[in-house]
Amino acid sequence: MKNIFIYLAAALLVGAGCGSQTATVQQQTSTPTGSIQGIVTDYNSNNTLAGVTISTAAGGGMASARSNTNGIYQLGGLPTGAYYPVFFSLPGYGTSIYGATLGNTPSSFPQGNALSVVDAYLFKADASAQGTVYMNGNPFTQQTANVMIDMRNLTHNTNGFIGINSVFRTATNPTDGTFAFSNLPATYDCSLQVPVLAWYVDQSGIYYSGQRTASLCSGGTSYVPNINLTCNLPSPDVVATSQNISANNTAGGTPLALNVGVFYNQPMNQTVNPTMTLFAACATSAVSGFMWTGTTAGQFTVTVNATTNCSGTPYSVRFARNVCGSVQVSYTSGVFK
Repeated sequence: MKNIFIYLAAALLVGAGCGSQTATVQQQTSTPTGSIQGIVTDYNSNNTLAGVTISTAAGGGMASARSNTNGIYQLGGLPTGAYYPVFFSLPGYGTSIYGATLGNTPSSFPQGNALSVVDAYLFKADASAQGTVYMNGNPFTQQTANVMIDMRNLTHNTNGFIGINSVFRTATNPTDGTFAFSNLPATYDCSLQVPVLAWYVDQSGIYYSGQRTASLCSGGTSYVPNINLTCNLPSPDVVATSQNISANNTAGGTPLALNVGVFYNQPMNQTVNPTMTLFAACATSAVSGFMWTGTTAGQFTVTVNATTNCSGTPYSVRFARNVCGSVQVSYTSGVFK
């Protein structure tokens, strides 16, 4: 009997040793994976939500799960060492976005699995918002302005919250400049702050925009502060280029043409009344014509009246136009041939 006990003990020790070696090999050869799990809750009622679709991009595909009757979910088999934007979607609510990171160091997954806990809140889509767009102190009634609420990047007092995967668009009423939104995700405490952007492009291609912040209140209407459209123009607005004149323009000779091309960061038309001036020690100039070659390019023809032989003399051309209440200027230079 004693020998039987010794045999069984030895067999158990050998088996344990083999099992330990197998686990070690498996950990070294397999790719570590992890899980994102947590509970989904209605922000307003604090009740857990069942049937929420949870999804994220993983390994070139999509990983998804649904919350159970207690609002609990788990996304498993996710490669470690990565950051995951996780989407929580349920009809009647805004799709909340949360961020989760799965570590890639052994301390992050001592049992071979990394774990990130993300408890998410959903915001019921039962709010509305309205406001008025202004220009120069008056309601914008010239044309129709675009208005947008982009919720994809928001700040809120919930851990890991990034935003709501929704962009709402509408347009102003051309008779009074008003606009309205409905079915917006919101909170009972009006703590969800969203940007409201309005913009308009006039016939000259000039871009006007304005932005305000609105607090969305669940079950009610939020009034957006008046949005004032102001002109937006990159600097520099214009870039002028020119070709050197090739001619033997002596004093009293035939006037020569200097062609200058102009390119714009913002489209425009002839109503902007651009001007051009030539600076040269040997000549004066007068603009003889302006020709458009497109919405963002044009060409001036400058008549050069030489007072002396201009060959080898430098010149400079100043191009200017009045946009957004300021003069936008560009210079180009060359040498007479």
